[in-house]
Amino acid sequence: MRGVGCMNNNREGSSLSTISNTLSAVKSKPRSHSINYVSSDYESLDYDHYESELTVREEKLNGYKTVVASNVIRWLIYFSIAICTAAVGIFIDTVIEYFCNWKFQSIRNCIDVKHSTVECLIIWILFTVIPTIIGCCVVLFMEPSAAGSGIPFVISYLNGIRIPRMTAVRCLLVKVISVVCVCIAGLGGGKEGPLIHIGAMVGGSVVEAWWKGFRNGPGRKVIGPLQNDRERRDMMAAGAAAGLSAAFGSPVGGTLMSLEEGTSFWSSSLMWKVFFCAAIAFPTYNAGKNVLFSNNTSLLQMYCPAGSYNEISSFWLHTPEESIRSLFHYPIEAYSVVPLLVYCVIYFILTELTVGLNMSAGLFLPSLLIGAAWGRIASIVIHYYSPGTIGDDPGKYALLGAAAQLGGIVRATISLTVVFIEATGNVQFLLPLMITLFTAKWTGDFFTDGIYEMQIKLSGVPLLVSEPPPLTSDITTEDFMSDTVCAIPHILMVGKLVDILNTTKHNGFPVVASKVCFCRTRNIEHKCYGLLKGFILRSQLNAILEHNLYLTPLHDENYCIKLELLRKSTYTCHNTQQFQRLKVDEDERSIVIDLGPYMNSAPYIVRLETSLSRTFRLFRTLGLRHIVVINNTNEVVGIVTRKDLAKFRLWRKAATMGLKEVNVY
Repeated sequence: MRGVGCMNNNREGSSLSTISNTLSAVKSKPRSHSINYVSSDYESLDYDHYESELTVREEKLNGYKTVVASNVIRWLIYFSIAICTAAVGIFIDTVIEYFCNWKFQSIRNCIDVKHSTVECLIIWILFTVIPTIIGCCVVLFMEPSAAGSGIPFVISYLNGIRIPRMTAVRCLLVKVISVVCVCIAGLGGGKEGPLIHIGAMVGGSVVEAWWKGFRNGPGRKVIGPLQNDRERRDMMAAGAAAGLSAAFGSPVGGTLMSLEEGTSFWSSSLMWKVFFCAAIAFPTYNAGKNVLFSNNTSLLQMYCPAGSYNEISSFWLHTPEESIRSLFHYPIEAYSVVPLLVYCVIYFILTELTVGLNMSAGLFLPSLLIGAAWGRIASIVIHYYSPGTIGDDPGKYALLGAAAQLGGIVRATISLTVVFIEATGNVQFLLPLMITLFTAKWTGDFFTDGIYEMQIKLSGVPLLVSEPPPLTSDITTEDFMSDTVCAIPHILMVGKLVDILNTTKHNGFPVVASKVCFCRTRNIEHKCYGLLKGFILRSQLNAILEHNLYLTPLHDENYCIKLELLRKSTYTCHNTQQFQRLKVDEDERSIVIDLGPYMNSAPYIVRLETSLSRTFRLFRTLGLRHIVVINNTNEVVGIVTRKDLAKFRLWRKAATMGLKEVNVY
């Protein structure tokens, strides 16, 4: 059953008119907690190859030497991303370790030297409140986009959605400061999730620095082919994998996590580049040793006789990493059920509260800690009723509990299995980990989406999932396309082009060669905007007008400058959403401009009869931003964007599912 919302047009005889309206779409402006809408504030990235007469001339003149040089530069960029991501991770770890040692040592001195419980409590409060205030304020007042783990942002960007401030240096700095404050304060958050976002931001920032460094020198011909959204997407995916590899010491797991959860476009070359980045970042953490699962923990003794310790204090007076190590490696008699249960409940509540703060905090480490705690409880219960079953290794139940908790939240299977295997260094856990993670995913999917999917839907991000909704072959492009197209003549005056850009907010324009007419299909009248000649983006038109490219003749000696300006404008347009009003001199308004050399003369097209599922696969697989809809005579009748496809959502509840169409606001 499909719930049908408001369509772009009222068409009699449409196939959608016969569909039952059991689940209707949202009819009013959604509240912030609603997930039944798609936000119109987000724009798509363009992962398609830009082809025009200019790029064809560039390829012919540059030759294979430029291709080889570009490949060398590409690998150097990936190497730089890995080193920079690892350096940021080392800095975060060093600062956290220094301040946490200072915190616990100060508390110990108050107990052992001054014997003052009050002063100990004051120090504890100060080390909790001050970092929390700093971490919240820098995010709230300096860079709100740095809040949370940032993984939903990474997933959305790699899916093809422009995320504002995604690679801003200030966002990176605020993210680092905030995650350090979270860990120092001892809140229910970890650095592993933010490290993935930080790695992606480092990837975007590093490639941007390379672009700026080569754009004015002789190397601009080499760096030019790398200046596009597609290359930047791959490098940010590599940065995300490097961040996870540095956090868990798992290069293969980081590669699979980046490809499984984030990247929407697979290829063997991309996997090799991502793995190269993750493998370079891996040795920076403990020189290949396990990150979270090495047993080198000592207890902080306070008010306890020699050789004894308090179970609750052993959790709160250590970092979460040390607590996880103790849960994995301590013998069965080290902990009892009640302290573990109390800690599990309290830390779960603390994690929920931390997630709601405007701070950069991840869920990886808290999930591992909570899962390890109740896994440890399970081992104690099993040991009580069946002595000898557990043996001397109760940590295996803590490991499976941690995997179940994290897998149930993240809903990742293959990548998390590899992460745990690499981190523990024990292949014997492969089968139980696989069973645990698959069971956790299936159980969670039975009730609701994963936490990152829910956060993406709450933001109204037009995410395109891996497969189109089933049973949608009867929905054709004619039913969901936008027929409010602004087509531009192949040859027109500059003044007319300026007026079009100033009076519309479209980001893409079909270039046509004939006049507007009308056609009829299935008793539905469509406005035909002319014979399709090509397609051009607003950013490219802005560059043509701003830099007066129409005043210079198109010869071999200046095509490079024009192409560089077009690439630069296409790249920088993703950093702002404002539409600037263009102005030209009155004597230039009558100049005739030919868009042929600048437009893509072979854009992707679909016909009115193309099904939703086929259009969906074409759009997502190729990473497109627009698809032009034509009739039988190659005339433009509409256009399909990401939002036109993302509004069709498959809902699941228990053992039932259906299709609903949500509104775009």
